[in-house]
Amino acid sequence: PHLKMAPVANGNGDRHASLRVSWLPEGLAKHSSTLVVLALATMYIANSSALISYNKYLIHNDRFPFAVSLGFLHAVFCSVLAYILYCIRPALFPSLSEPSQRVSLNSSLLFRGAMPVALLFSVQLAFSNSAFLHCSVAFLQMMKEANLAIVYTMSLVACLESFKPRNASILVGVVLATMMTIHGEVHFSFIGFSMQGFSQLFECTKIVLQAMMLTGPSGKSLDPATYVLLVMPLCALFLGLALCSSAWWASQGHSMVPTLEVVYKWWPHLLLNSFLAFSLNVVVATFMKYSSAIAFVLAGIVKDAVIVLSGFVFLKEALTAVQLMGFTIQLACITLYTFLKLHPKLFEDGLLVGLAAILSNGLPSGQDGKSTSTAPLAAKKLEYGAVMDNNKSSEGNSSTESPTESDVESSNHDPEAPTPVEGVEESEAIIGGHNKKLP
Repeated sequence: PHLKMAPVANGNGDRHASLRVSWLPEGLAKHSSTLVVLALATMYIANSSALISYNKYLIHNDRFPFAVSLGFLHAVFCSVLAYILYCIRPALFPSLSEPSQRVSLNSSLLFRGAMPVALLFSVQLAFSNSAFLHCSVAFLQMMKEANLAIVYTMSLVACLESFKPRNASILVGVVLATMMTIHGEVHFSFIGFSMQGFSQLFECTKIVLQAMMLTGPSGKSLDPATYVLLVMPLCALFLGLALCSSAWWASQGHSMVPTLEVVYKWWPHLLLNSFLAFSLNVVVATFMKYSSAIAFVLAGIVKDAVIVLSGFVFLKEALTAVQLMGFTIQLACITLYTFLKLHPKLFEDGLLVGLAAILSNGLPSGQDGKSTSTAPLAAKKLEYGAVMDNNKSSEGNSSTESPTESDVESSNHDPEAPTPVEGVEESEAIIGGHNKKLP
């Protein structure tokens, strides 16, 4: 298809690029933006699910059980390709190329922001990859849903989030549902559970730290592509040092470093797996640029369901009725939290009243008259239910404006709104497919 970039004004007078498919019939041309968003959402869900399943396949005692080494390969591969992409298309890195969005990459940003985040990222990646050796994809994915509650709790402790009983009650539901999924696990491994738990603690700490530190001196945040270009080489450095040091203390027959024979045997898989990790970065960045808050969040919820389903169907992982019920409650609570964060005015008279309004009338239109579910949006992905629109608070409160991709007030950081890869996790892309959705 012949794709054209057309500027579209939003309610704040800003202009964003919107994709138009020029050769479509007139009836479909009106919905070309929606079709593009749906295509990007499908690519995002498929790429993320494929990468996580591929990681699980590779990180096996009979294949490539070197979790840290795989994370190191992802970090190196993403760093190199991101640099090549920057040389070819610097416009994809607005934090480095656009004067209005340029962030000064000084020593303060590097040592106080990027390096601590990269260190936490590396430890998170080592633990989360290692958990694949002991637990199923479905079980680990269900555990990750609790990240929303962990980030909220840490944000309260750091005085970056105000306590709201209604929000907290929904997150308690997420925690209880997560306990159901853990209790229902047939092949429970305490080692794998502990590794995943530590991984989530490091990840959530990284998320809160990003919200506080990973911005430029002017208060401008890094775009997703620049984030990858800055953080991933540091992750490769930390993981490389860990691999080098392992040669000194590794137990006999259990080194974190594969032999050349093993690398040669599995190099086609390692190359394809690393390419999937990088392509997910590109898809996430593009999807975030052209999708809206609701579209991005709902795609993440569908992605989680697909990941659990793929583990059950393709990897033959066991799921119990208790786990399925707990996972359903998790997704329902997260969806409710999403709507509550993005459209708080609908829920002023209660949760049931807000849900009834959404089910009967749909989501309210934005200031430009377009539904918020499809309007182009330069947004950051948050931990489900916190995506920042330009000059709008993710909670709809004018007294606490949320930062945007190009204009972030450093004194008003939303703790659930750090620079994205979630994505990874997120966000998940730059942590090698661990879709811990980065708020």
